[in-house]
Amino acid sequence: MQGDRTCTGPPRRAGTLPGAMPSRRELLISLRRTPVSVWNEDVTDWAAALTYYAVLALIPMLLVTVSLSGIADASQTGALIERAAALLPPQARPLLEGAMRGMAGRHSEAWLVAVIGSLGSLWSASSYLAVFRRALHAMNEVKDRRSAWRTMPRVVATACALLVALVLSALVLTLSGEFAAALGGALGLDGVAAATWNVLKWPLLLCLAATMVLVLFRSGPALGQGARQRALGGGLAVVLWLTASFAFAAYTAHVGTYDRLYGPLAGFIVFLVWLWVSNLALLTGAQFNAELARTRAPGDL
Repeated sequence: MQGDRTCTGPPRRAGTLPGAMPSRRELLISLRRTPVSVWNEDVTDWAAALTYYAVLALIPMLLVTVSLSGIADASQTGALIERAAALLPPQARPLLEGAMRGMAGRHSEAWLVAVIGSLGSLWSASSYLAVFRRALHAMNEVKDRRSAWRTMPRVVATACALLVALVLSALVLTLSGEFAAALGGALGLDGVAAATWNVLKWPLLLCLAATMVLVLFRSGPALGQGARQRALGGGLAVVLWLTASFAFAAYTAHVGTYDRLYGPLAGFIVFLVWLWVSNLALLTGAQFNAELARTRAPGDL
């Protein structure tokens, strides 16, 4: 998805070439300004809006993945559900695991669920991208002058690409071990192929996650930033997301606050908070890129 070329952002500082990597001083200044801007510019509110559409998109997508898995190989559906649930915070696992197992048992409706779920996910993912795009324009203080008729086709196309990437990531993460073992057996490499894949799949999935983050960042105004410069904020977003996810999972596993406050709804609340934290990490990376663009503007340093 291309950025808005008609939008103009903060001009580059004199002597800064397009695509040139920022200096260490510019990075440090931008990093220091980012938390303040996240607080002052109500980025947490944008994260809450994104969480709403993320819930509407992710749950149907999970059901679609389970349905497609059941159509392809019903014997692997249970393993897929267990491994997918293991990625969530502990208290949120029973909720989604129960929903996915209930859907997996309805084999006669698998195709219908796949079609309806795909359409629902596409609508919600498109809405998610539209909100993310507005947030990027607000962060960069750039007015979006493109009409909805011009932006919607790109938003929908990008949403389709991201949903396909997410489904493939889920299938790779949950089912590829068996495929690698079968391939290794056919080639006479019993155990080697599966062990190698178990090591390589995590860097590959991390690269895929970083690529999807860059696609999201690409939906905003261009501001003269190249892919390498956007990758700085994308890398920060991925690091923050991993750190926050591990910290939040450890907190929910050892502190029973949510169980005492919300009772049976604790799992769902934990899931919502985790999504909010994830979206906040994404927006923080985008805010860092916006601060970097301001730092490199004439007269800022």
